[in-house]
Amino acid sequence: MNDASEPPREPSDLDVEAFWIRARTVGRLNPLEVVVGQDDSSSLRPPTFSFGATREQADRLCQLVCDGVKTATSGWFDSFEREAIPLPRVGELAILCDGQGNPRALIRETAIRYIPFDDVGPDVAQAEGEGTFEEWLDTHEQFFRDECATLGLTFNPHGDVVVEYFETLYCAPDIPKR
Repeated sequence: MNDASEPPREPSDLDVEAFWIRARTVGRLNPLEVVVGQDDSSSLRPPTFSFGATREQADRLCQLVCDGVKTATSGWFDSFEREAIPLPRVGELAILCDGQGNPRALIRETAIRYIPFDDVGPDVAQAEGEGTFEEWLDTHEQFFRDECATLGLTFNPHGDVVVEYFETLYCAPDIPKR
C-alpha cells in the first residue's frame, strides 16, 4: 500500500494549536476580544477532521476548500445516529486538515439541509465541487452503500442525506510536502 492510499494522518496538538491561534485572529472570530475578553467561539478550539478516506483524497478535497470550489459536504443521516455523532449545527466551527495531518482551513457551518438521496439535485453536487451531478450521484451512492454495509445499515435511496454548507474563514498558506 502506498502512502497516498493510507488514511489521513492525525494532526499534532502543537500544529493544531498554532493554526488555531492564527486562524481565529485572521478569521476575525472575536475582534473585540481585547476589549470584552474571549467568548466560547474564540477560546474553545474546534474539532479537527479531514475529508476523504485516503491521504490523496484528503489533500485533493482540502485544496478544493482552500480554492473556494468546495463549499459543502454530505453525509448519510443514519450513519450519524449509528456512530453516535451529533448532527451538525449552523455556526459550528471545525479545522480541516490535509492528508498529512496539517491543519489547513477554518470553516464554519452556514446551513444544514436534510434531503432524501433520490431528491438531491445538481446544486448539491456543484457546492461539493467534486465533479458533475452524475459523478456525484455515482460516487456518493457507492460511498453511502459501503458505509451502510460497514455499519450494519441498509442503504435506502429514499433515506436522508445531511448536506452541510460551510464558509471558509481562513486557509493556511500551502505547506511543503513532507
